[in-house]
Amino acid sequence: MALAKPLALSQLYKACKASDFSFKTTKDCEPFNDFLGQERAKEAVSMAVALPHDGYNIFAVGTAGLGKRTTIRRYLKELAAKRPAPSDWCYVNNFAEPRYPVALEFAAGKGADLKQDMTTLWRDMSMAVIASFDSEQYFERMELLKGELGKTQQDALQGLAGEGEKKGVKLVLRTPGGYGFSPMNDQGEVMSVEDFNALPKKEQDLLKTIMTDMETKLRKVARGLNMAEEQNRSKVRQLNDEITSRAIAPHLEKLRKKYGKHEGFLKYLDAFEKDVIENVDVILNTQEAQSDVVAAVSTDSAIPSRYQVNVVVSNDPKAGAPVVFEDLPTHYNLMGHVEQVTYMGTVATDFTLIRAGALHRANGGFLLLEAEQVLEQPYAWQGLKRALRSKSLKLSSLEQMLTLTGTISLEPDGIPFNLKVVLLGDRETFYLLQQFDPELGEFFKMRADFESSMPRTPENEQKYAHFLADFVQKEELRPLDKTAVMRLVEEASRDADDQEKLSLHAASVGDLLREANYWAGETGAKLIKNTHIQAALDGQERRHERLRKLYMEEIAKGTQLFTGEGEVVGQVNGLTVVQYADAEFGMPSRISVTAHYGHGDITDIERDVDLGGAIHSKGVLILSSYLKSVFGAEHALRFAANIAFEQSYGGVDGDSASLGELCGLLSAIAKLPVKQHIAITGSMNQFGEVQPIGGVNEKIEGFYAACQLKGLTGPQAVIIPVQNVRHLMLREDVLNAVKEKRFTIHAVSRVEEAIELLLGLPAGKLDKEGDFPENSVFGQVADRLEIWRHAEKDDDKDEEDEKDKPKAAKPAPVEPTKQGARRRR
Repeated sequence: MALAKPLALSQLYKACKASDFSFKTTKDCEPFNDFLGQERAKEAVSMAVALPHDGYNIFAVGTAGLGKRTTIRRYLKELAAKRPAPSDWCYVNNFAEPRYPVALEFAAGKGADLKQDMTTLWRDMSMAVIASFDSEQYFERMELLKGELGKTQQDALQGLAGEGEKKGVKLVLRTPGGYGFSPMNDQGEVMSVEDFNALPKKEQDLLKTIMTDMETKLRKVARGLNMAEEQNRSKVRQLNDEITSRAIAPHLEKLRKKYGKHEGFLKYLDAFEKDVIENVDVILNTQEAQSDVVAAVSTDSAIPSRYQVNVVVSNDPKAGAPVVFEDLPTHYNLMGHVEQVTYMGTVATDFTLIRAGALHRANGGFLLLEAEQVLEQPYAWQGLKRALRSKSLKLSSLEQMLTLTGTISLEPDGIPFNLKVVLLGDRETFYLLQQFDPELGEFFKMRADFESSMPRTPENEQKYAHFLADFVQKEELRPLDKTAVMRLVEEASRDADDQEKLSLHAASVGDLLREANYWAGETGAKLIKNTHIQAALDGQERRHERLRKLYMEEIAKGTQLFTGEGEVVGQVNGLTVVQYADAEFGMPSRISVTAHYGHGDITDIERDVDLGGAIHSKGVLILSSYLKSVFGAEHALRFAANIAFEQSYGGVDGDSASLGELCGLLSAIAKLPVKQHIAITGSMNQFGEVQPIGGVNEKIEGFYAACQLKGLTGPQAVIIPVQNVRHLMLREDVLNAVKEKRFTIHAVSRVEEAIELLLGLPAGKLDKEGDFPENSVFGQVADRLEIWRHAEKDDDKDEEDEKDKPKAAKPAPVEPTKQGARRRR
């Protein structure tokens, strides 16, 4: 097999062609951000919003930072602007049952008009009522009613008083007992107690009898007078009602004409009129009427709370349908709630304290929610599903749901519910919710799947440039020149880990553009150029390189063992990617292998000490299987080996080291040295085919950085799987080293190619006799294994000979001497 040639410089980085971009700056580009690279997601969203059927809500699935919320929100706002604005909703008092407030629906923008009309009505009505009760006509009629009552009382009492005087007793006013009869002397005055006691006993008894009879008659007269007073009060009430009705009728008639087509409001207005007439004192004694708890904390003190209009949803008729994003989707923030007020130790509530939730505000439009945030809030997910199922917004109190409290709360009318809900989440959240909540598919039938990358074609590069133009315009950043756009396209390919793809991670691009705009401002540039993009990238690397720098310092000090030159048996420079929080970088990692006579076991030291993951262990088992298929087809292999990642004190996982581990194992068996100036990464299967791995750019750059610390003697090299060539988007310093032939990269498709590069000998092929060439790696490995196999036969023969020998008699036990008590028997 021919030795794998180093990759050409053009294979290590796919640069943009200036001729593919016709503009000079992004000022010349029309902004574009219409689901860039997300055709599948756009189709799902478009279809969901067009379907009027229940359950066609959207679950937007994709990695955080793809711009799901921004993209969908922008699309929905454009769509919502073409739709009519939904209705306004108001709550008014239910005068018959205050616990059950009435919901009234009005056209968009009319809720605020109604509130203003009711405020005006109350002001005008109050003035009219006060004026009517302060009129001469009212006072004359009241005096007339009072006179009638007074005459009736006077006539009844005068008749009774005259009858008593004829019998010798006088009607007097007693305090506080009211009227009563007392004995009267000859002068017509009330007799004193002394005079009464001086009368004969017979005369005293007669006067007492007369007073008793007259008291009885007085009680009958009093009952008649009470009835007269009640009749008079009834006449006064009728008069007050008549005056009130006459005063408020013209004002109410105006509203009836204005809202003549609204049956619900007209019905409320009838109840309103009746209640005002019955409680006219609320107008006449304003200060007294406003002494209740809710009114004490009310923001609208011009109207008593019972007559206010609570506009819970108010829409601009020119704004179209609402698009709402709720960033704190608690149960109350979603479903709405009824507030309570505490004033001087008293807790109270009424319909004016009903507060709308996000579902109310988005009703008739679109509501966007972060799925994870909804699931974090107690009962928010259940409340959302309940609203979607019932198609009605009913307020419920969590306190009543969760406790046994006896507090009475309001039960307002439900509001019809019709909107599209968009849940935003990553794939893990979606799959978990799908697994544990079977109702998810009932309420969110449309899945909008957002891709993390799109194909890198000239057409898509142009679209990406328009996307950048849209972003800098929206964020009010400096325009980008052509070189900056080309650099950003190339960086998008690097982020995607693929020369033929562009990353769609909008958040990272946005951060990069903002930081590049800062560097452009520092230099006084009017345009963002390639140099500013690079300055921003360098700044990001500096801020995140603390951990990488610590690793590099350990290599420089020699604490972390690393050799970039020479040859060593059983020692391979593997490549790993270190991930910690938001830091990710490549590092060389020494793989050491020892081999000896045994029974075909390969010990994965990382696994045995619980530092190796399942995938890494799988890779070791695969290379063991490959070895057995190549060298153990006819007989069992008689060797044992130990594989370890040196100075690895954390977890190790992944199978990208299996190719390097195989080379180290072959080196250890055949005692062939491994070239230390070459690092290797790659997975393999049981048939010796090399498989792609992840993080290829970081791994190459990490090995290059380590070699720089030790001094590049050239040509240091890295072996990678051939499938990873398309993923190469290396840094400029690595490219320069390759260009100067101080660093090379080889791509291999089979393990034999990697073996030849690392061990300096051909891997070898079986000849017609079934033997490997002597001057090949496989040949020397086979010879070594044959030696161990014969050693096993010799051991077996020695054991058999030992068994055939006659057994010697056991020596007699030796008694211990005084001086030699430790001597063996």
